[in-house]
Amino acid sequence: MIIKKYAKSEQLKAMRLLLNRLPSKHPFYPKLATEIQTTMAGDYGEEMVYRELERMRLPYNYFLLHKVMLRTEKLFEIDFLLLTPFGAVILEIKNIIGLLEFKVNPSQLIQTKDNGEIKKYPCPVNQLNEYSYLLSNFFTHHNLTIPVFGAIVFASKNSHVKTTNNDTTILYKNEVYSFLRNLQNKSTIVPDSKLNQVKNLILKHNSPFEFFPLTKHYSIEVSDLISGVACEGCGQVGMNKIKNIWYCTSCQYADKYASLKSLQHYFWLYDDILTNKACRKFLLLDSRYEVKRLLRKANLLKLGKYKTTQYKKKN
Repeated sequence: MIIKKYAKSEQLKAMRLLLNRLPSKHPFYPKLATEIQTTMAGDYGEEMVYRELERMRLPYNYFLLHKVMLRTEKLFEIDFLLLTPFGAVILEIKNIIGLLEFKVNPSQLIQTKDNGEIKKYPCPVNQLNEYSYLLSNFFTHHNLTIPVFGAIVFASKNSHVKTTNNDTTILYKNEVYSFLRNLQNKSTIVPDSKLNQVKNLILKHNSPFEFFPLTKHYSIEVSDLISGVACEGCGQVGMNKIKNIWYCTSCQYADKYASLKSLQHYFWLYDDILTNKACRKFLLLDSRYEVKRLLRKANLLKLGKYKTTQYKKKN
């Protein structure tokens, strides 16, 4: 049973918004643009594997969760987590194409593309082992004895694994079903009566993405960002307001609620506390009364009164 469906990354959307507000000559711009491309590829790989998983009809009860973020010794995020009667299964998804070779001493994944380009990545085996350890630690902390299994899943048919040099389970996406089906050959550890309890425990402790606002996460000065109302059509920052409508001079997109939508971006990018003055500076609005009305419409948590008024996102 699918408990937590595939969902596109809020982090990716926020990264794009940040890129649109960074001047193209900013020193962090190319690095962020590259990170966005990598995150997009990862998201697409997870979506491809999810399409396989949602078609499964396994011969036992299970719960499937996409993007589980837990904290034990440190915060960690699992691409897909399956809770089964035989234990917990971590699926670490990779969407890397070309000839792939796992190396040890030092551990790394070497990618050779069709054009001969060679790239090096951190070894996903180490990542999977770390997540398996942390998940086991999480269960132990909650007085549960549950085996943890894991597999690295390559999402693309254009991924060709040459050598692995380890005993980690490595699968292509079309092999996931048989891997999971074969779990029934193992001993039952979690009876159905407790499987639901384990699922509820995971959902209770699952955390949202915790690296907002992104300017703090990436150590970018807020003053470096471009202020103004962003166009939802093309991403350009600096829409013009004519009467009650915002217009984009770049793509001619018109939006009555553009300022309200841009306001929500503040918490992803700038800070977790907002004031009337900060909002005016962020959206380049002159009237504190206009901003007051805007903040009232934004369904935010209001703290304090008069000049001390602050706003936060509701949980």
